[in-house]
Amino acid sequence: MSEQENIQIVRRLFENFNRHDPDANDQFLAKEMQTQAAGATGVLDREKSRMYNRSFLDSFPDLHFDIKDVIAQGDMVACTWVARGTHKNPLLSLTGDSIPPTNRMATVPGCTVVEIRNNMVVRQDIYWDQVLFFNQLGILTEQDLAARVKR
Repeated sequence: MSEQENIQIVRRLFENFNRHDPDANDQFLAKEMQTQAAGATGVLDREKSRMYNRSFLDSFPDLHFDIKDVIAQGDMVACTWVARGTHKNPLLSLTGDSIPPTNRMATVPGCTVVEIRNNMVVRQDIYWDQVLFFNQLGILTEQDLAARVKR
């Protein structure tokens, strides 16, 4: 595949998230796909990756990703973005823990790096600012951070 075709796949992934239809991405996800993501403990397989994504879409019904930069080289595509949404429903973790809704808006920058082979996503690494996210939701305060630094 060309770099431009790989970029189009990544753009389609985000378009499907913005429509809150992550199941539409199944056509692009290899069965052996692996994801490393902020907040996840260890590497996620395809099903756990779907659960990770679904938890945010369910918790933030107005979640939207604004794509900023997309850079491709060979099979790799890096995409920077800003996610915005209002925390209206419990946010479930992969461990079963839950953060009750705060009804607060969060705006968080991030980057997703995707590896594509034969038109399929085989790996993705998702980086985003969790400290900013939890601070905006009122879960982690500046005083909490200062106390941790002093330890």
